[in-house]
Amino acid sequence: MNDRQQDDAGAAPITRVTRTREGSLTAFRVRGEGTPDVLIAVFREFLADPTPKVLWDLRECRLGLLTLEQMRDLVSRMMGVDRRGRTKGRSAFLCTREEDVMMMRILTAYAEANDYGIELAVFDDPAAARRWLSGRSS
Repeated sequence: MNDRQQDDAGAAPITRVTRTREGSLTAFRVRGEGTPDVLIAVFREFLADPTPKVLWDLRECRLGLLTLEQMRDLVSRMMGVDRRGRTKGRSAFLCTREEDVMMMRILTAYAEANDYGIELAVFDDPAAARRWLSGRSS
């Protein structure tokens, strides 16, 4: 879906995004550097054909490199995107590195503080994320 590569030494690693759809669930697997531009592009593509539930598998994505200002900017840009096709739903973010979990919790807090309207949660276990998305507890 989306490949990005920079040529110079020490530059950002390749970012790959894979999208699968399973009924009312869209799953994204993001590998590489999770820059605001990459994440917004994926989000816009998703909104062209949204589902009520989304699983963002970010276990192979580096989000901890983002600054707090970039996170605020990301939420602001997400809020500015036309979301009429998805006015409610659930999004689960799957992260395993502590710095990535922290950044996603900051993103979800910013989104909630700005009345984003979609339920958001961060998980480190794929099964727990899928249970939450399906509405089942533990």
